[in-house]
Amino acid sequence: MDQISPFHVETDFQVTYDRDVPCVVMVWRGYHDSASFRANNWRVLAALIEHGASQLLGDVRHFLLIGATDQDWLNREWLPRVIEAGLTTCALVVPVYYFNRVAVNTVVERMGTSAVRVEYFDAPEPARRWLQSASSGPTAAREMALACRP
Repeated sequence: MDQISPFHVETDFQVTYDRDVPCVVMVWRGYHDSASFRANNWRVLAALIEHGASQLLGDVRHFLLIGATDQDWLNREWLPRVIEAGLTTCALVVPVYYFNRVAVNTVVERMGTSAVRVEYFDAPEPARRWLQSASSGPTAAREMALACRP
């Protein structure tokens, strides 16, 4: 895993669309206060709607922390809306920071729905390949997820 000091991570956020997968890609780095975190998540929802995307690749390797109130907000406000918008599959590149890894797992566990299939990866490229196979069908996605696990 990448070893970057939390004291030297620039705050950054990007949302793009990868036509080759196809999926919306969000990349988080550094610390985002609640206002920035929520505004950027609304941008992700807008991208999902704009592209009619059902898949999301979330690269949160260098995202420092999702606070408890924002975790609740994700489960209460944002996730129901992205599911309603058609999100069915999510590949998450796991955080290198322990507390954010716990936060991400907590949000996914609280989601408590089978409406969105979530898989975890250590790097973006295996996540991207898995999403490509997921759009090819459930058997290919299952095989790819098993192959990507250590």
